Amino acid sequence: MHIEHDEPGVPVNGDSTPRERDELGTQLQQEQQDREDFVAALNERDERIDELTSLLAQARDELAATQETADNAWAEMTALRQAKDEAVGACRDALRLAHPGLPPDLIRGETIEELAASVDGAKALVQQVRAALSAERDAARVPAGAPVSPAPGLEGLTARDKIAAGIRPQPR
Repeated sequence: MHIEHDEPGVPVNGDSTPRERDELGTQLQQEQQDREDFVAALNERDERIDELTSLLAQARDELAATQETADNAWAEMTALRQAKDEAVGACRDALRLAHPGLPPDLIRGETIEELAASVDGAKALVQQVRAALSAERDAARVPAGAPVSPAPGLEGLTARDKIAAGIRPQPR
């Protein structure tokens, strides 16, 4: 037997009450709003990821360009350093040829300024050595027309004493 209720607001076999329907409707609206907020947050996140990915690609491109510029500058610097070393070597060789009176090992340096300073130093050293040798030679020189120093007297010496006197060095 089936009993029907004609009263409004009374549930019939599994029907919800209007209050329960209102609560379910409110809950459904809240869940729909939460879903929309979640989708919006996902879209914002995806946009930020795209933006950061673009910035990362740009930074990588700039880094590659900077590295290429640095590599080119390094290669150019190496070539310039080698050319400078060759030029300094050629200058050193030219200075050694231009100053044959200077010892070649005294002309040294890694820059033109160092080479010029070493030439000046070598000239001063050679001048000092020449002056010292000249002074020494002048001190040992006997003036022309100077009397010859007399030989030691050999009178009254035995043969053995005469031989000893002959091999003894003479004073100057």
